[in-house]
Amino acid sequence: MKDKEYVERLMKYCSKIKNYMKPVKTLEDFISNSEKVDAVILNLEQIGETAKKVSSNTKNNYKKVNWPSIVGLRNMISHEYEGIKLEIIYEIAVIHIENLYIQLSKKQI
Repeated sequence: MKDKEYVERLMKYCSKIKNYMKPVKTLEDFISNSEKVDAVILNLEQIGETAKKVSSNTKNNYKKVNWPSIVGLRNMISHEYEGIKLEIIYEIAVIHIENLYIQLSKKQI
């Protein structure tokens, strides 16, 4: 089943972001490390790209996941990369990615 693979892929990208952010203690630490910024943004984009492929049926099984926001972030990253507010990316990486991972880890497919 494709959706199961997509959910596993989403969890993998979340795990990568969580690992990248482990040594980061502050927003300033994050902003000053362009490699971390690029790695997190790339994986957020991959999360959004994969989320677009998940079927409506599976999305309905994960009601607490804000699918439109995930895809919207992907679109913003893809089309307005230079205009991305790193404060928002940081917040997503330290708060929302963990929540997404938790929701996806609840086997609902």
